[in-house]
Amino acid sequence: MSRFKNLSKKDKAIVISKVFAIVIGTILMAFGNILFLVPLDINAGGLSGIAIIIRFFVPENYKVLVYNIVIWSLSIILWLLGRIFIGKEFAYKTLLSTIIFPLANLLFTAVPGISDGISYLSEILKTAGSENDTVAAGNYILCALFGGVSVGAGVSITFVGGGSTGGVDVLTFLIEKYLRIKQSIASFIVDGTIVAVGLIVFTIVDSKMLISCLSGIISAFITSIVIEVIYIGSTSSYQADIISDKWEEISRYVQDELERGATIIPVKGGYHGQDRIMLRAVIDKRQYEKLKKFIAEVDPKAFVTYTQTHATFGEGFKTYYSVYKNKKK
Repeated sequence: MSRFKNLSKKDKAIVISKVFAIVIGTILMAFGNILFLVPLDINAGGLSGIAIIIRFFVPENYKVLVYNIVIWSLSIILWLLGRIFIGKEFAYKTLLSTIIFPLANLLFTAVPGISDGISYLSEILKTAGSENDTVAAGNYILCALFGGVSVGAGVSITFVGGGSTGGVDVLTFLIEKYLRIKQSIASFIVDGTIVAVGLIVFTIVDSKMLISCLSGIISAFITSIVIEVIYIGSTSSYQADIISDKWEEISRYVQDELERGATIIPVKGGYHGQDRIMLRAVIDKRQYEKLKKFIAEVDPKAFVTYTQTHATFGEGFKTYYSVYKNKKK
């Protein structure tokens, strides 16, 4: 708290805006799940997917209670695992979402007035356009699409705020750390497993649930597309030019932690004529905040410029071959 008081007005405004973005993003995630996905048991992975699988086996009167208990319990357990095995930085980034997400779920499912309104809208989405109040395939697809958009937008806004959604992200970080599997692949493994388990369990118990499971796959796919469009954007890479006395330490971080290459360029200062070293690295948008924070901690006086690149080709990015091949087609 004392650290926040010592910040300038501009820095305080930045911190507040980031916290606001994380809160809004997390609430939007919960809203998308509760309004569109949970009522139709659409399992798109994540904590909500696990809770949907578990609540499927309890009576209707207890579904809301069980769903919230699972969300709260897993959020706390996974956060503690992240704190122990990943570290303070990860725990700090995920703490706000870890608290807000279960609270938002509770707000939308158990608070009178708000939960009643959500239930009313969910009922309309489930039965609109169908006969005899049954759920048509189109309703599943519609909810999967809008649920995916809402959750994807929520995740993106949270990332923009410099936070992380926590939850099963902890498992992806653990897989990346101990099994040396890229986070994108680890995320696919974790969410894919949750969706696959739901698919097997639901279809064994009730074959009619197959449409719900397939809708979950659609929703997960839409979520990833929305994140790609909003957070990653059409330009997903940055060129970082870093002039620092700690360039060796920064170079090791770029290569060992971010798994990116770094180019060492001898430069001469125009004012003093001093010989310096400039480090140049190309990173993707997910690594942008990590690198900024690391440099700020290692050398606050470093001179750094970040430039969005129009296109990046090579190892870790697109290859010339893939682009040329697509153009030929």
